[in-house]
Amino acid sequence: MSSQILALLENQENARQVQACLEVSGHEVTVVDTFVIAQSVLRAQKFDLIISDVHLENGGNVFDFLRWANRNEKTSGIQFVLFSSKPSPMAKYLADGVRTTARILGAVKYIEMEEFDATEFQRHINELLLRG
Repeated sequence: MSSQILALLENQENARQVQACLEVSGHEVTVVDTFVIAQSVLRAQKFDLIISDVHLENGGNVFDFLRWANRNEKTSGIQFVLFSSKPSPMAKYLADGVRTTARILGAVKYIEMEEFDATEFQRHINELLLRG
């Protein structure tokens, strides 16, 4: 089961962890660190899944990204996952509102982890890809 996954992850440690654990599962992962680069890559390549940091800081927010992906003909059918690693106290406080808004805007999953657990992350992603 090899899938093409785009991961918009601004934190390099998160990016390495996500990429490594998903590549072990046989997926091809393209990691980018800004919303603008993600848009460019999504226009040029086909992906089966998008994973994005919940709290983007480099050019746009995750809600802008979700709206863009849903409105774009090429990306509107791609499953979209939000990922929060080591959330701050403020992020935890806002999580329910962000989770609800993300679902309304089309996200299929919100994954929050205090510490990255590769096995658990793989399980979440593989379940989504199997549902397709």
